[in-house]
Amino acid sequence: MSRSQFLAVVGVLTAGAAPAWSKDSEALKGTKKDPVFEQCLSQCMYDCTKPKGVEQKSRGECLPECKEKCATSKAQLLKGEPLKEQK
Repeated sequence: MSRSQFLAVVGVLTAGAAPAWSKDSEALKGTKKDPVFEQCLSQCMYDCTKPKGVEQKSRGECLPECKEKCATSKAQLLKGEPLKEQK
């Protein structure tokens, strides 16, 4: 099988396929696992920790700033998971 034949087959098989996270995106919205929140946080951390001249911030300094910038819910601002009440 040639490269072009392989790519044609793969293209047909994946055409119209939704991203893996799209089916659960509504269930994840507003949580720390929200793909939009994770992407925003990742990009913000990258930009914040890049050296700017002689000054460079640590990840610990950037995380609170980036969470504040990217969070859309109170749960995303928390440090860990909230405790669940036991019955």
